[in-house]
Amino acid sequence: MTPRALLREAATALRSNLLRSALTAIGVIIGVSGLVVMSAANAGANKLVERQIANVGTDVLFVFTVNVENALRRGAAIILTDQDANAIREFVPGLQHLSREINGRATVVAGDKSWNTKYYAVEASYETVFGVKLSEGRFFDEADVRAGAKVVILGASVKEKLFGDKSPLDQTVRLGAVPVRIIGVRTKLGSVGGENLDNYVYLPITTARAHLPNAAMSSPRQISSIDMKVKPGAVREKVKEEVLALLRERKHLVGAQEDKLSVFDSTRFVELLNTTQTSLTWLLSATAAISLFVGGVGIMNIMLVSVTERTQEIGLRMAIGARKRDILLQFLAEAVTLCVLAGIIGLTIGLVGSALVAFLVDWPLIVPPVSVAAALLVSVGVGVLFGYLPARRAAGLNPIDALRWE
Repeated sequence: MTPRALLREAATALRSNLLRSALTAIGVIIGVSGLVVMSAANAGANKLVERQIANVGTDVLFVFTVNVENALRRGAAIILTDQDANAIREFVPGLQHLSREINGRATVVAGDKSWNTKYYAVEASYETVFGVKLSEGRFFDEADVRAGAKVVILGASVKEKLFGDKSPLDQTVRLGAVPVRIIGVRTKLGSVGGENLDNYVYLPITTARAHLPNAAMSSPRQISSIDMKVKPGAVREKVKEEVLALLRERKHLVGAQEDKLSVFDSTRFVELLNTTQTSLTWLLSATAAISLFVGGVGIMNIMLVSVTERTQEIGLRMAIGARKRDILLQFLAEAVTLCVLAGIIGLTIGLVGSALVAFLVDWPLIVPPVSVAAALLVSVGVGVLFGYLPARRAAGLNPIDALRWE
């Protein structure tokens, strides 16, 4: 029997039980669509990690303050100050740039529109530490910081919410109750772990301390964190340990108290993203594998039922000259055809699902061509693997017994 004749016979058999064929294919459809979504999610997450590495860099260290409320429950709170930042500048030679930072929440008001956002009150060196890129305008400089200039940089989401497609440069908005002039807009960064990195505004630390009540914190010289960029050629781990040792000495931390202070490495940020990505990949892989197995068992079961229902047909074919090999290939072709059709439907659903996931989590939509090929190959493999037993059973029937079957 020619391949064309096999396909024609398979299509006829599947059409004769269309509803049963469709229900049987659901497991394979879900499994293949899961494989495609998994591959696209993995590729998109990888691209997102690359983007975040480019945005943050692997040579950035952060020292954060301990949450005062939680710290008080465990003992004395650790508070970072300007003096700590100055000490790090002076005594840690492996650092290229450093920026003090205060962060909090505020409402930005532009005309009749308002938007609740987060602010970063930082030094001019913040631009260099993080390699800040702007789509419009400029970042504030040292002169702005010294003068406590009422200027602000908008994140991409804040700009869009308040100004849409219009340029906000030189417009005056209110940050809390303070009028500030917009001098720049940061390029779009995207989201990580549900956190919108574009929902921020940036202003000089001196401006925030002078005009934003919550920026004063519990001490006039207190800061939220210290952001540092390691010098080219310096060993990041060594610099990290030097910063920790200096701060532990300044804060008189010994024994278990040392755990209250740590330096966050930007590579740790990437590790967290990779961990999330790996968990997602394993979850989707397990779901896809289970669905494919269940779908394959369903196909094998239905094909066995089909062999029973068509026993007389098999006997008649053998009686007029069909070989066992022809019967085997006929039923195997039906199983493979059903699985390939299910694979194509699953592939289509997977592409739509991948686009939806990419939209919801705001990462690039990337569907590796190898995943498309793998989805179709898996479909064929499931058809062959789970269709072989029913096909072999059909081919092994005795022609006389098959013709007598009722």
